[in-house]
Amino acid sequence: MGEHVEGGRLRRLVRFAGVAARTTRDLLAAEARRRLLGQGEERLEAALGPTAERLVEVLGSLKGAAAKLGQFISLVDQDTFPEQARRILARLLSQSPHRIPYERVGELIAAELGAPPEELFASFSAEPCAAASLGQVHAARLKDGREVVVKVQYPGVERAVESDLRNLGLLARGLALGGGLLDGRQYVAEIEAVLRRELDYREEARQLALWREAARPWPQLVVPEVIAERSAQRVLTLERLAGPTLLEFAEDPQAGEQQRFEVGARLVEAIWGPFLRQGLIHADPHPGNYIVLPQGRLGVLDFGATRQLSPRFVLAYWKLVTEALAGKPRDLVAILETAGFRIEGEREQARAWLDGLAAIVERPLAPSYDWGQCRIAIHCREHATRHLGTALRCRAPVESLMFYRAAAGLAGDLRLLRARGPFRAVLERTIATARAHLAPELRAHAPPGLFEQQAAGHQEQAAA
Repeated sequence: MGEHVEGGRLRRLVRFAGVAARTTRDLLAAEARRRLLGQGEERLEAALGPTAERLVEVLGSLKGAAAKLGQFISLVDQDTFPEQARRILARLLSQSPHRIPYERVGELIAAELGAPPEELFASFSAEPCAAASLGQVHAARLKDGREVVVKVQYPGVERAVESDLRNLGLLARGLALGGGLLDGRQYVAEIEAVLRRELDYREEARQLALWREAARPWPQLVVPEVIAERSAQRVLTLERLAGPTLLEFAEDPQAGEQQRFEVGARLVEAIWGPFLRQGLIHADPHPGNYIVLPQGRLGVLDFGATRQLSPRFVLAYWKLVTEALAGKPRDLVAILETAGFRIEGEREQARAWLDGLAAIVERPLAPSYDWGQCRIAIHCREHATRHLGTALRCRAPVESLMFYRAAAGLAGDLRLLRARGPFRAVLERTIATARAHLAPELRAHAPPGLFEQQAAGHQEQAAA
């Protein structure tokens, strides 16, 4: 079938960095001209046409780990790019112009499933309905009439991913030579493991089943059914969920404030619910991985990057979050050390730095919060820069990497959504549901009285 995804190690990341810098420059210049001349937003969009096309071209050709990096930047680094650039990035990373020709799609399906799509499906769309970092998606219909989507992996994407991972490994080894504080090799190993697992759609199907069970107490979260007889290592067939993606919904001018809040509440449940209940995290909360469904439901897709976290990490976060909600004084150094953090150097400095960080990241615990005005990411970065030595001496456990990717992605989604409302109450309800359905293996590792004390604290707070 030949290769479809561009290789070349450093070249791939250099191209992404270059186009991102030029896009930001063009956006800032276009915005300045628009304001100087008193032009409307439509003139700005017209001026950005060539810039958007260049961004489409480069990101569409990268795929693999480089495109995953683009997804992460577009969601997490909210304050580096202007608003228009963030929207363009998010859109392109779920709808790429570089797609597999239908002939190659048919060849790959035949190689994986033993027959071409014309024989396996009652109908199969030659044009993909979505295209992202590792594969593209086609609409189809089974012979029993069920509407499905078929995810087909790009030919050559394994080689591109391995190229990107070697690049990342070289960078990590180079930083490690500069001293232990910058040694990120263990985190690179975690990224490598997750990305390689995402290349096997059979593993994704297994993770989907695990996540569905973990999310069972939140019935408004909908997980599509896997069609096992039409799935293999590089082909995954799923029940089709009909509705706009989170990105499409966020860009809809008809979506009202209450609707945006309700969708945001489902996003909070999707990240925090399975984590608190069972220690399972959905670590790829890209806006193309959510479908806004009728009756306040939210479809959740793409489970290749799920991660099971250890009881000690999950229980430490139970303590962190519930004590923050109760307004209790906390020793953040001691709690994080129980989660597996290594905190070196002067402990009082570490406590002061962590208290300052908590004051930033816990802003959404106010009675109401406007995510459209959120500046948590940039303020965290400024706080870390001002106390860089202390920050570098707080070493997070490897397993936390996917948790923080999920948490940062959730914040990015909520900001993209411009959701506003009582998210504190949403988190409190999510905690109460998780506690009522707590996985036995998690409860078995809890310190005596942990959940009972928390429950009593919340009852007192509610009474007050």
